[in-house]
Amino acid sequence: MAEKSSFTRAKYRRGDRIVLEGNLGDALYLIVSGQVAVVKNLNSDKRKTLAKLGPGGIFGEMSLLDGQPHAASIVALEETELSTMSQDEFHALFDEMNPIMQGIVQLLIDRLRQNI
Repeated sequence: MAEKSSFTRAKYRRGDRIVLEGNLGDALYLIVSGQVAVVKNLNSDKRKTLAKLGPGGIFGEMSLLDGQPHAASIVALEETELSTMSQDEFHALFDEMNPIMQGIVQLLIDRLRQNI
């Protein structure tokens, strides 16, 4: 069994870009306080906000699970504090899952990517 996870904390100001669409993921993020926007095509005229996430929300998991670049950018909408789990810790926890559940999670990620 993996050791107890150690999250690290970081604070972001309004407008900070936390994750950039197209970059590979290296962490899972948990929102402690504040709010972020999940944005597709951040730097184009086709910019679209897909979701807003607040305390308890997570992001970064898709890229960690399938090794693909981030499907969207994450931007702080206000002062935001995040806890992050490293990619290695995330994979250690995932590897403890039942293989059938791992397959179901992968299937869900694949379906989600097809619809973004």
